[in-house]
Amino acid sequence: MEDFLKLKDTEAFELIEKLDAVYKTIEEKQAEWLKVSLLNCPDGCGSCCVNFEPDITEAEALYLAYWLLTNQKEKAEALAEGTFLSLRKDNDKGCILFNPDSPYHCTVYAGRCLICRIFGYSGDTGKNGERRWKPCRFYPQEKLSAHKPPLAHKQYSEEELKNIFPSYPPAMSELMQQALSILPGDQGATVPLREALPTAIRKLKFLYNLVVNQSEENK
Repeated sequence: MEDFLKLKDTEAFELIEKLDAVYKTIEEKQAEWLKVSLLNCPDGCGSCCVNFEPDITEAEALYLAYWLLTNQKEKAEALAEGTFLSLRKDNDKGCILFNPDSPYHCTVYAGRCLICRIFGYSGDTGKNGERRWKPCRFYPQEKLSAHKPPLAHKQYSEEELKNIFPSYPPAMSELMQQALSILPGDQGATVPLREALPTAIRKLKFLYNLVVNQSEENK
């Protein structure tokens, strides 16, 4: 996979590029919110990942598969072949890519899935369309209390947010919709990561070999 850009003319690679653009937009919106809220996740937390495994779309699976093949090839090969051993002992309870012994926990952070990017850094909208926000339930109360003004583990209305911050957190539904909008037809169906990822890796490897073989035949 050293020359993985050979896939640039495939539909799979197009999906990867489109999702990358969505991820960059999410990062920009979150950066604006973090700048005004000053509510970064505490170093070494990872509590939201302990018992959680994301259900992901094909685009997310392909994106993560591409990242693994490019950056952690041995792990990608093991996942594709069914020989991958998770670093966690309670492998059946959460994400297989979670490392309980690392202070950073996520072993694929740069390639992580959509929900992993927006959880804790987004709000939502109520039935009336008004923005709402609630601090992550894992966020330490002492850090919320030290905020100016002090915050609590409660849901804040749009009016309350307007009085506390100069801007609103990005809405989770809007961020999700951006990602779903790049999928053709009804391909927004989701599958647990441990099922979707090996399939995506095998698909990219198959496409890569197909493109390489066609290139050799055309010489």
